[in-house]
Amino acid sequence: MDASQKSITYCIFTSETIPAFAGDGRSAMLLARNLAHKGNKVFIFCLNPMGKLKKRENIDGVFIVRIKYFYRSIINRLIFRFKLLTSLLLNADFNSVWIIYGAMPGYKLIAVLAVLTRTKLVFRSTLWGFDDAQALFKFPSGLINRLIFPKLSGYYSLNSSFSLSWKQRFKNAKFFQSFQGVSSDWFCYSISREETRMLRKKLDISENSFIILVVGHLIKRKGFPEIFNWLARLEDDFVLLHLGSYEAPNWDIMFRHNNEMKKNKALAEEILGSRIRFLGRQTDPKPYYRLAHVYLVASYAEGYPPNSVNEALASGLPILTRQIPGVADVVADGINGLIFSNENEFIVKLTTLIHNRELLEELSRNAITFARDNLRIEKVVNQFEEFISTEILNKIGKPV
Repeated sequence: MDASQKSITYCIFTSETIPAFAGDGRSAMLLARNLAHKGNKVFIFCLNPMGKLKKRENIDGVFIVRIKYFYRSIINRLIFRFKLLTSLLLNADFNSVWIIYGAMPGYKLIAVLAVLTRTKLVFRSTLWGFDDAQALFKFPSGLINRLIFPKLSGYYSLNSSFSLSWKQRFKNAKFFQSFQGVSSDWFCYSISREETRMLRKKLDISENSFIILVVGHLIKRKGFPEIFNWLARLEDDFVLLHLGSYEAPNWDIMFRHNNEMKKNKALAEEILGSRIRFLGRQTDPKPYYRLAHVYLVASYAEGYPPNSVNEALASGLPILTRQIPGVADVVADGINGLIFSNENEFIVKLTTLIHNRELLEELSRNAITFARDNLRIEKVVNQFEEFISTEILNKIGKPV
């Protein structure tokens, strides 16, 4: 940041952030880190499920405030909202810019408080069908949103589908449309042939097996267990690598989905047998992205593109994705990936990738070109700061 530019204080609200692996929390932290590195003061307010994590800590210059959250009864959820209000009144800066990442628990309370105190607030949708405009304004649960959301300062859309949903409601509102970006180290990472060989050996994957990578919690929204049944139809030599939760710790909101995830893991092992590897949560997943041939998105809904798609593209991985809102902004069929709408299309397109290595290599080159041109977090942060400075704060000049 140029010395002549005054820093801005940001308060970011998200359901969870690191060490949790939730996508919105990871992207919130990525934005927060980069804003902090540019000289801004940044807070993240998030949940502390079961009170298991530190109440406060500073990570890479980002001040994290966690609010104890018990979700197992209505009374506990009401107590959480009281604690949230207390924490905001004691810790939040009402002269700062607030950013809400999706319809997290208590988001209506945060929005109401921002409107009452005339605090600048930007709302960012995180999941199609959950917190896009149509979903948020459904009757009767959306009555408060219909009163409050027109008074917010602006909206952050990950893709054109989100933007359209908001513009249909608020034609004259201020919008920022941008991918959430990926850190530069994803572009720099490489893996040698020997490291590839050793990693295959460690995972007990033969040298000729085609490797498919999928990332995400083992829940229905992510396409599980349906995609396991589809993959079982393939006669080709492949291995599916799964990165992500199949049993979450009790300090993670996904803990309440453990029964579903354990059941889906057991089904996968029964259906696919030796053709699947569960890698769990990895602090450094980059080697597995570089090891794979293709990245699979089986989800029925996402905030497209999710972090994992950004990371896959930056790793040069072609995307094989279900056709869902937001895909068209990122994946061009036959250019940097392939798109399927049903089981038969999925089988045909995956089989094509397995047998057509020339096409696979072309898609890979185009994937990393797209990522370099569109997904660098530095570019996203610069554009976001410009939006905040000129559109939300109405300042003359642009941040450096």
